[in-house]
Amino acid sequence: MGALSIRDNDTQEIMHNPVGPWIEANSLYIQQSGMQRRLNEDLAQELVIFDVGLGAAANALAALHCARANPKRRNLRLVSFERNLELLQFALDNASHFQHFTGFENAVRSILVTGRWVEPGITWELRHGNFTDLIVAEPTAAHIVFYDPYSFKMNREMWLPEVFREVHKKCAPDGILLTYSRATPIRVGLFMAGFFVGTGVATGAKDETTQASVRYQDLVSPLGQAWLGKWRRSRSPSAPGAREEDFPATKEFILNHSQFK
Repeated sequence: MGALSIRDNDTQEIMHNPVGPWIEANSLYIQQSGMQRRLNEDLAQELVIFDVGLGAAANALAALHCARANPKRRNLRLVSFERNLELLQFALDNASHFQHFTGFENAVRSILVTGRWVEPGITWELRHGNFTDLIVAEPTAAHIVFYDPYSFKMNREMWLPEVFREVHKKCAPDGILLTYSRATPIRVGLFMAGFFVGTGVATGAKDETTQASVRYQDLVSPLGQAWLGKWRRSRSPSAPGAREEDFPATKEFILNHSQFK
């Protein structure tokens, strides 16, 4: 029996296909980020997670389940960004089909009604609107970023280097970003935004995903000379939205990046 997923009728994109939302949320975002370990470090400081693309809340609920399973942990602040809450309402209305909603139905209702939910040691907040505007004004700094908006094909503005640059500004010194995309232009955009970039875990039909970090030492598998060779041969060697005349500067930047020295 296959995993249950949700298709968005407006974009025709299927969430977390083919492995299902719960498996992908835990492998790509929770386990890969080392969230459980980080919850048990630096107990005096709250752990802040940006959940970019709340959608049906699989990633957010995975984080909440992880936190509840660690009672002697630092406080968690989960900040979810979403501009369209219809998918979340649909998932809540059909929560009986999604086992991970169990125990958090009231939390999701509170997010939909008030934009906030709190229990001892956990604060979940909603930023409702366009992420490109909200991230500029965001008052908190993230230790972990779940970057899970619709694909570049359907949501181009979310993958531009200037948006990644704003995310980088809002990351803590040990901040990391995780995303399902492995596209060369996306990785170039992350480099241009100030991140170090590496390969992430496989998920579903993807043999790898992407990690990005503020500090090089926080990458598990940094991109190296093999990727640089692939980038040289790529038909799309520039970041999304770049003009053709910008490529010489991009080429110089990538070839002289400290990650490849």
